[in-house]
Amino acid sequence: MEDESQKKWKAFISGDDDAFGWIYSTYVKRLFQYGTCLCTDKESVKDCIQSLFTDLFRNRTRVDRLQNVKVYLFSALKHNLVKAIRRKSMVEDLTEDMPFLLALSTEEQFIADEKYRREKEEVAQLLTLLTPRQKEIIYFRFIQEMSMEDICSIMKMNYQSAQNLIQRSLRKLRERRSSLSILFVLFLC
Repeated sequence: MEDESQKKWKAFISGDDDAFGWIYSTYVKRLFQYGTCLCTDKESVKDCIQSLFTDLFRNRTRVDRLQNVKVYLFSALKHNLVKAIRRKSMVEDLTEDMPFLLALSTEEQFIADEKYRREKEEVAQLLTLLTPRQKEIIYFRFIQEMSMEDICSIMKMNYQSAQNLIQRSLRKLRERRSSLSILFVLFLC
């Protein structure tokens, strides 16, 4: 999808409004899901996403040399949310200590199976053991399936630090649960 995203991005920069629509419809749900992990106020998340795409449309010529559309959008949304939260004076130090509320999908139709429900509850309980940064990196790597390079760019970490953080996170989860079905449940969400 990255190649398709890059093609659409180039078309958008060249003035193709349909390409902008494709970019919006492709990423808006993912951005909302990520945004609600960073901020519990869904209306603020929606406002920040709207602002992100409005600014993008207005300033398309300023961002023409983009390497990765997905990384840009996730980073820009995080930046917009931090600014919005600071404006509302919700939290003092947001960069490092912003809570990352990884909430697994709670759609009722998927929770019909009792075993799945129990495993989901167990995973949610296990995730409470992780720091906000650990939750965020697990989210990007296993739910959004981002590359390590993209994760490093969004989280502003070097490659080795990101690898170490993932390994520490997984080790912490494994210590509490011997089965690797944790990742299976994460992929289902």
